[in-house]
Amino acid sequence: MKNQKIPTPAGQMLVRNNWTASSDRMTIITPLTMFYKIRDKKTGKLLHAAFYPGSMSSAYMPDNAVSHQHDHFELMYVLEGELTNKIERISYTYKKGDACLLNRNTRHTDIPGPHCSVVFINFHAEYIMDLAEKDVLFDVSPRLTPPGGLIHEFLRSNLQGEERFARNYLEFSPTLYSLSSSSDNPAETLIDQMQLLLLDNKPGGSYFLRGLLLRLIYTLEDKNKFHCNFMRLDSSNEDFLFARITNFLEETHGHISRSRLSEALHYNAEYLNQIVKRRTGSSLLRLAGSYRLDQAKQLLTGTDKSVTAIAEELGYSGTSHFYESFRKETGMSPLKYRERNC
Repeated sequence: MKNQKIPTPAGQMLVRNNWTASSDRMTIITPLTMFYKIRDKKTGKLLHAAFYPGSMSSAYMPDNAVSHQHDHFELMYVLEGELTNKIERISYTYKKGDACLLNRNTRHTDIPGPHCSVVFINFHAEYIMDLAEKDVLFDVSPRLTPPGGLIHEFLRSNLQGEERFARNYLEFSPTLYSLSSSSDNPAETLIDQMQLLLLDNKPGGSYFLRGLLLRLIYTLEDKNKFHCNFMRLDSSNEDFLFARITNFLEETHGHISRSRLSEALHYNAEYLNQIVKRRTGSSLLRLAGSYRLDQAKQLLTGTDKSVTAIAEELGYSGTSHFYESFRKETGMSPLKYRERNC
């Protein structure tokens, strides 16, 4: 394939990866590679661009996505637009800032939408396990503590535990806090830095690259920045959306409007409400109220905040509304609940 320098959205250059394929199973030769798909905004053509240490090439390719598996792990991150990820028979829509970590057994097809730009970070199982085992945190003991998190658990389970033959994945979406933040996206900053190091390919760069990959993993595990859901192969699109609905309800303790939830998930509010009704038998409003009530109980028993302050914090229209809602659900006033449980 003829090399062709193409600027990425970050203004850097991309390269063609050292991909090989046996039937529909893709493999990578080097331990870590990065691959981009960019939809040309003017022509609609799909640019495939990839790179690994010290090499680069790219070309426009036919827009004929095929179902495939990997012999490695793949982290997909949507930089712009949206992408449809068809995992087995179920199609999921990923928007800007969403990510997905696929294990080695899961068959999928990625279909970039208009104006889409997406990066795929591919790494060997041995490479990531070596990083996880050697990365330790020091405390005052001094004791060495291996870091842990959802991604670490997912990788270990898929490589050494009962999930090693399963087909599953993790999916990530930005929190409301991240969506409203005016600062640079930390995940995209780390991805840009990884890209530069791969292209630079200078002595010592491999160590920095390992550190950046671990930092990216920790960023995705940060509950203030991303929601994360563990999904099995039989998870439906409705499972996918319901998990994201509950993520936002947990993050806001139920203090979120239907319109704000609709905006964050890019789905009609009534459709989301129907999903909640099918899953819980309750309306979205009532489910949100249960999250608010749970948080109210925690604040009543775990802090010395006044009832008025708690009502304001949780978004009730007034103290009387809070009293009425709390008594209806628990059969007692907030003060009586605090008295009995403290």
